[in-house]
Parts: sequence; C-alpha cells; structure tokens
Amino acid sequence: MKEIRIVIGANYGDEGKGLMTDYFAARSVSAGRKTLVIPANGGAQRGHTVTTPEGVRHVFHHFGSGTLAGADTYLPRFFIVNPMVFMTEWEELLGKGAKGFRICMDPECPVTTPFDMITNQILEESRGNARHGSCGLGIWETLLRQGKELGALLAMTEDEIRAYLNTECKEQMRYRLAENGIAQIPQHWQEVTEDPGLVENYICDLRDMSRIATLRTGELLREYDTLIFENGQGLLLDRSHREHSQHTTPSNTGLRNPAELIRENLRGVETEAECCYVTRTYLTRHGAGPFAEECAKEEINVDMVDRTNVPNPHQGTIRYGLLDEKALLKRIREDFDSVQLPRKCRIRRTLAVTHENEYPGRVIAMGDYVSDGESRDSVKPQ
Repeated sequence: MKEIRIVIGANYGDEGKGLMTDYFAARSVSAGRKTLVIPANGGAQRGHTVTTPEGVRHVFHHFGSGTLAGADTYLPRFFIVNPMVFMTEWEELLGKGAKGFRICMDPECPVTTPFDMITNQILEESRGNARHGSCGLGIWETLLRQGKELGALLAMTEDEIRAYLNTECKEQMRYRLAENGIAQIPQHWQEVTEDPGLVENYICDLRDMSRIATLRTGELLREYDTLIFENGQGLLLDRSHREHSQHTTPSNTGLRNPAELIRENLRGVETEAECCYVTRTYLTRHGAGPFAEECAKEEINVDMVDRTNVPNPHQGTIRYGLLDEKALLKRIREDFDSVQLPRKCRIRRTLAVTHENEYPGRVIAMGDYVSDGESRDSVKPQ
C-alpha cells in the first residue's frame, strides 16, 4: 500500500510545514520505506526550517524538508526553479554533512533568471511604503515572462542560453519596468545588469544544477513507498484570494496541486492518504497586506524569537496576530472539500498545532499532532 502525506499551511505561511514534513519523513525512512518529498507549489521563496534532534538546522528552499531525515526530493511542474538559489543551498547542505539524497525535477518546471529577480527588486523599491511584500526572488516575474521551461533551457547550448538571457529576458525586464512607469533602470542596478559576470555565473549555476538533478516526469511517484507533498506558503496566500492579489502568491497553496499530481500519476494505485493542515497557536504574516487579526508581539509572547523570519528589505519585519479558531477550521474544511482524489485513494484530514510552548491556546485541543519545540522529537500525536 502506497502511503501519502500532504502537508499544507493553514494561514499566511510560517506555520511549521518543514517541521511536520521532517517528522513524517523520519517516521517513513526509519520504517524502511523509500520516501519522496514533493514541494508542490511555489519556488525559492519558500523557507521551511528544520532542526534535527542532533541540532543541525537548515532552511529549505529547493530541497524537500525531509532531506536530513533521508528522503529524496522531486520538483514537479508547479515548482519554479532558481539555479542560483539551488546551488547555494546544495553547498550549504553538503557543508552540514547531508549526503546520499537525490533530487529530480520535471522538465516543465519554470525557471527564474537573474533578470526576473532584478525586475522584482526594482519594482519593490519603487513602491516605497506601498510595497507588496515580495521576497525579491522574481516569482511573479518568472511566471509573467512565460519563458523557456527547464528541459528546453537545458537542451540549449551555452551560446544560445547567453543570447536568450541578453535579449529576450533583458527585454522583458525593460518592458515590465516601463509598464510600471520606470523609464530607465536605476544607476546602481545598471551596473549589475551590464556586468557580463551576471550571465556567466548564471550559466555556470544552471549547468552545475543539471549535473546534480535528474530530469523526470511524474511517473517517478510510482517508484516510492511514501510520498510527502510539502506545500509552500499558506491557505490565506492562495492565488484565489483575488481581493488581495498583489499580496498573495501566484500558486495554489492548498490541496489542489497535490491532488492533481495524484490523479495524473497514481490513478489505479491503492493509497492511504493523510492531509495534514499546520498552524501555529497564533498567526504570523511576513510581508505587506491586510491582516485583520494583527496584534502586538507582546500580546502573544514578548520573549519569543523567530530565527528564520528575520527583517529584510523586501518583506520587512514579521507581524503577529491572534488566531480565530472558527475561521481556521472553516478555511481548512473548504480547502479539503474543494477537490476530489481517485477512488482508490482513501484520505483523511488532520491538524498539526506547532509553537505550543510560545502561546498555549484553545486550538491545542483540536490538534491531531502538537509540537512545543523545533525538532521532530517535539511532535506528539494526540
């Protein structure tokens, strides 16, 4: 029987999805099951923190949060690949002693270029106090550009890639800036965009990434005993929230993407699935946008420190809010009921409550899993 776990953030992100993915992966690997983590949406802007029981800490972007537990990673066509961030993270993982892990990517993955990132950052700078709260990693710009997918890009020669970056991608950057009222690239950014090393280093990262990762389509899912779909962001940032469009993410943050991948690749396969929604005992939001539940940090816990969500020039400082349990359960229920899985996939819904040590509240009693720490050892089934 194939086992499926689907980990979904129930709020604005930063709920503890990395923790729960690591927990599920460790249980599966220790049982001798071949385990695959599938980051089912988003891209390099995700920052899922895992701290092992031995104290090794890593913030995952491209690799699944089960990597340190011994799981492999597959990036499906919904994931936006960034070769620059990928290579940085690869080297970080090796430096932390990670080994023996495998990563595969779908040939249809969109690919971010440095010009997507620069466009994103220039636009955010130009908005001043009206910033959208972007991470500055070019996620929206990559999708708007509709450029070459990963398989097509890797099939090109280096000269072809160089020409593609210096013409089509640069032209899109200028078009997007002009579209937003910026007639000329700011001087400090001109020096960056005209530096030949920008393109050459990108090509080097792209080629190095291609030697590390294997191109595979979704049939790969049939080769594993346990599949863990690890979503990025949270339900309140889903692209469907059109009233807050500039402050959301251009992806499906709920059950839709995992369900589509299961229908495409596992039809006819007997599976037992668990859809685990994750929440802190309070709310957080890193970035601009409406936040009706917002409160002062002191109302929750004046002494708590978030080492992952540090202030940055694009998203600012993490914000805090009080959790409305009824609203939480309502959006979970609506997401879970919005899709259908194949007949042979039996699925149940669970709730994981993290950061119990920072702000104990009523939501703890609802949890199927409760965590009061940073590592997988802190997760207790209820």
